[in-house]
Amino acid sequence: MSTAFSYILSYGGMATVGLLAAAGCAVALGVHEKLDWPVLFPIYSLSLLPLYLGAKLFGVISYGSYRLSMGLPLSLPELVADSGIVFYGGMLFFLLSVNLSIRRFVLYKRASGWGLAALIVPLFHGFARIGCYFGRCCYGIVAEGAFFARFFEHRLPVQLMESGFNFLLFTALLLLFYYRKRSRGKLVRVYLWAYASFRFLIEFFRDDAMRGGFGPLSFSQWVSLFVLTGLIVRTCILRHRRKAV
Repeated sequence: MSTAFSYILSYGGMATVGLLAAAGCAVALGVHEKLDWPVLFPIYSLSLLPLYLGAKLFGVISYGSYRLSMGLPLSLPELVADSGIVFYGGMLFFLLSVNLSIRRFVLYKRASGWGLAALIVPLFHGFARIGCYFGRCCYGIVAEGAFFARFFEHRLPVQLMESGFNFLLFTALLLLFYYRKRSRGKLVRVYLWAYASFRFLIEFFRDDAMRGGFGPLSFSQWVSLFVLTGLIVRTCILRHRRKAV
């Protein structure tokens, strides 16, 4: 396998492909829907910095929880240097940055610009998870059997399963974006409901201890519960306000 092809199949290579696909999707839909694109494009682009910082922050916390569980000492410089990145942190910080910026700077079709963010996140993530598989990180539990012999070390290919889920979720959100135009502002909530639920379940089939966790649940499962709880609370508050009116 050539060096160039090996890089493309690595996490960095597939993440780059995912980033380009997400950017292309955002530009195409933004221009087609006549959104406030001269403002939206810088917002999405500049939100990549919070994305990285959030992913790294969650990586430090996750790796720190792993070291605590192993009885290893904690050193902030060491945690920053040795920890990886966690998608959840990047996703949440990216969405928060986009939301705050759209509220402040976008003049028209804000809901569509916000809903567009729900499309590009799973599209990017779908490609990035393929890179996880070939990079042999975020791996699944050992699953013996002839079918699983084709996957490395007979492990359940949870990375590919999550990639497939993300591509299906992207397709569903894209259809909603086109055919439920009045609900575009709710697409991020739809994405969060779907992804947090899936991620909580798929974590039971992962086997990489360095992802960290607290008690019986992994770090990402706790984040999933936090996201789902936040969505439930928000739904209850909105229903209460409607009844009050």
